[in-house]
Order: sequence, then C-alpha cells, then structure tokens
Amino acid sequence: MKTVQVLLVMLLPMATPIKAQKPTATRSGLPVTISVFSESISLPTFKHLQSGGMGLKIGTELYYRNRPGSQLIQTLNVGYYRHPRVQSGLFVKSEFGFRKYVGPFYADALVGGGALLLRPVSPSYERDERTGDYRKAPATQLKFMPTVNAGFGYRFRNRTAVFARYELFGEMPFREILLPHQALHLGARLILQ
Repeated sequence: MKTVQVLLVMLLPMATPIKAQKPTATRSGLPVTISVFSESISLPTFKHLQSGGMGLKIGTELYYRNRPGSQLIQTLNVGYYRHPRVQSGLFVKSEFGFRKYVGPFYADALVGGGALLLRPVSPSYERDERTGDYRKAPATQLKFMPTVNAGFGYRFRNRTAVFARYELFGEMPFREILLPHQALHLGARLILQ
C-alpha cells in the first residue's frame, strides 16, 4: 500500500498541466502517436535490443509552445510489452520534452515517468522485513517507471510524421534500486480531424 501512495504522489505533478500556458492540440486536430518497439532488460547497449520482447504504445501530445521551428510538449501514453520467459508490462506514463525542426526533419528529447503494472512469468519472492523470511510475491506488481528518451523523425506536409526513438526506462523499486530497460520505437504521429 505504501508503494501505491508513493507512486500517486510522484505522478500527481505530471498529471496536472503547467499553468504558464494552456496546452493545445495542433491547429488541424488531435495528434495520436502509435509505435511498436523492441524491449530488453539491460543497461544501455544496442547489443541486447534483439534479445527482449515486443510492445505497442499509443498516446497523444499537448503543446505548451508550438512554433514553426520548435515545440515544448507533454505526452500522455499507454502501452504494453511482453518479454518472453520474464514478464509482461502494462504502463501509463507522461513525459515533458523539446522538439526542434530543421525543415521537415526534427529531433526531440523527453523525460518523465509513470506507473508500470508487471506480471512476472515465474513466481517471485519478497523478503519479510520482520522475520527475514521470503514469501511469494503477488502475481501482479505495481512499480514506478522513470523514462528518458531521444529520437528523430520526418514531418510530412499534412503534419503527420514518422519517427524512431531510443528510450531508457526503469522499474522501481527492484531490490531497493532500479532495474534498467531499453526500447527502440518505430512509429507514426497522425492528426485526427
């Protein structure tokens, strides 16, 4: 229960928009991002990206500053991944970031966090702090998910875009620290009318 309370306190600032300027969608409609990604449980290295699982992420973007050459954005995403023989994860997250355009090309960087609901394939065990014994952990576990990512993309004339993004995210707490994950996303940003 204490973990859930800590997660709610950490996620509350991300759920409330910054008051400096009202976030807006693009002028022509609501942006929807869809990406498929490969995921692995490892330190940042491209070597292990093929050895993990696959996932799907769907989200939207809010724009705090939407100029022709740059954007200050907040994302809201929901996603799922399955890592064979290890775990499956369902997540909800929000990230803040900056996007810079050079003609139709762009680069962006984002940082944020969210909630990660895990279901391990094999049973896991927790240590009882009072007795020192280990007991079977619940079948699903709620964790905090810090994220940082960077990517690049191409925006078409109709404002839709394709992108690639490299993401590092964590699973906290994991034995009192963080279990690192990495993901490589390929996706598209569509404008819904």
